[in-house]
Amino acid sequence: MKRKKIVIWFALAMMLLLVLTGCSSNEQEIFNAALNMQTINSSHSQTTMNFHVSGQGFDPQDQQQIDSVATLLNNASLNFDVESTYNDQKTVGKSKVIMDVVTPGMKINVPVWVDSDLTGDTPSIKEIIGLPLVAKSSLPQQFASKDYLVINPLDSKDSGLNNDSLKQLLEFSKTFQEKEINFLKSYASRFNPDFDTVANSTETISTDEGYKLVRGYEFRLNDKQFKDLIRYTVNNFTQDKEAMDFVKDLVNSTLQMSQAPDKEKSISDFNQAFEQFNANKADFLTMFNTQMDRLKNVTLLGDKGIDLKYYIYNGYIIKESGTIDLKIDLNQLNQFMSKESSASDTPKGSLEMILNYNSDISGINSPIEIQIPGVNATNSFNMTDLLKTEQKSN
Repeated sequence: MKRKKIVIWFALAMMLLLVLTGCSSNEQEIFNAALNMQTINSSHSQTTMNFHVSGQGFDPQDQQQIDSVATLLNNASLNFDVESTYNDQKTVGKSKVIMDVVTPGMKINVPVWVDSDLTGDTPSIKEIIGLPLVAKSSLPQQFASKDYLVINPLDSKDSGLNNDSLKQLLEFSKTFQEKEINFLKSYASRFNPDFDTVANSTETISTDEGYKLVRGYEFRLNDKQFKDLIRYTVNNFTQDKEAMDFVKDLVNSTLQMSQAPDKEKSISDFNQAFEQFNANKADFLTMFNTQMDRLKNVTLLGDKGIDLKYYIYNGYIIKESGTIDLKIDLNQLNQFMSKESSASDTPKGSLEMILNYNSDISGINSPIEIQIPGVNATNSFNMTDLLKTEQKSN
């Protein structure tokens, strides 16, 4: 059972490359635009998400709980309004996120500001969260009247890292991003599934320059294609030397930054496990492909599958929308996870969750002014103080 779970999680991890790499010219256009989005200095994005949950065939008590959750989620939405601006080196920047959670009869507004300066000898990141009334009501009395929660993730008192460790962490973050982009560019040329899943069209939509004819790309997968892509990705990635070297370098670099006393042993153990994996790679893939054959009988996607749309203008993604339809039949899943099960303990019911989202991106590389609210002891409190208070109360 444990090995099966490792196989499944490894497959899902590899699927993170799904929307970033591809072989056809259409998929390459999406990939190039996604890379361009990593280089922009400023942008304003507005995103709306909603869910549709349904379940059937469960025992009456379970069915009632699922119906109650569905009633809440199916009438709710999650909205994000994000503004950000950075210098060319991405070392100094500000961002503002306004998150709205809308449910029947209630709207929760949570603004978040981030002010970062990673230059000099004392890099800093300050995160300021505006507290909604529902959050204030659950706080200890000394904090309940304050408007902001302040988090300083790079403060040595909060992070437990000394100045040298912080510099090492920031340098790793910078160099790893460069390595990641270079790796993805290289790996994309060797990622060639034998099916084309992207169609393109042109539509007239609003841009920063007015209404323009914009090229749109649609990425669609049904249940079978989704499983085929998981199979191909894991087999291709596992047998690609550069890909495996990238994983090894990433994990080793992460372990090197650890302040744990047994750091060297952890590194040695990982390198040994990695070499064992390489030596037994053929056995792993045989087991994985066997499990993928069995997974054919398990539904993962509903009728709508995965449907993602990207609209690209001047080399940048200016609009995204998508539908992801997940569907799980508990009886099918149980048969896949266990070879033997009696009729009495066989779970019943199927659950479906459909995620719909839409995102508009504007102001790319345009001047954006972000005002960070002033915080002090009167109107705010620090996360560290809150944690200390809760520890004392416990």
